Amino acid sequence: MAEITARVYGESLLDVSEELGVTNDIQKELAELKVVFEENPSLYAFYNSPKVGREEKKAAIRKIFEGKLSETVLNFLCVLVDKRRTSECLQIIKMFDSLVNEKLGVVAGVARVAKPISDKLAAELEKKLCDVTGKKIKLKVIVDPSVIGGVRLKVGDSVIDTSVATQLKEMKSNIDNILI
Repeated sequence: MAEITARVYGESLLDVSEELGVTNDIQKELAELKVVFEENPSLYAFYNSPKVGREEKKAAIRKIFEGKLSETVLNFLCVLVDKRRTSECLQIIKMFDSLVNEKLGVVAGVARVAKPISDKLAAELEKKLCDVTGKKIKLKVIVDPSVIGGVRLKVGDSVIDTSVATQLKEMKSNIDNILI
């Protein structure tokens, strides 16, 4: 049910953003808003709280984000308050991003690395993946120490795993098979 709700609201927001010609701007703003909510769980809890009145929430959201978010995004947040859909806000943002990327033919990719990599290296990796797959790829780099070294790539349904952790698991499995 939540995915259906996210799709309906995501598509509606996409329609509005396309009408206004601001889809890229809205996508960027929503990505920043998502980070703000994730880094400030108390703010997101306030936004979701059924104990806080709708008018109070809308006034607070406008006060906090006025001048930082467009009127379109502010109105979107207020509509979610009015329709009691604030708990689905992050899912709707994710759906909106997916819908925009789908329209643009962009495929989401994830690179898991043991340690942070430079923006230049991330861009080179993204370009290489685009060249190899023939698709536009929007790469997200996630630092995951369990990788140990190397990289674990996921683009769409495809996975390329050159991580040291996986190589060690394969070596252990090969040794276990030899000893049996």
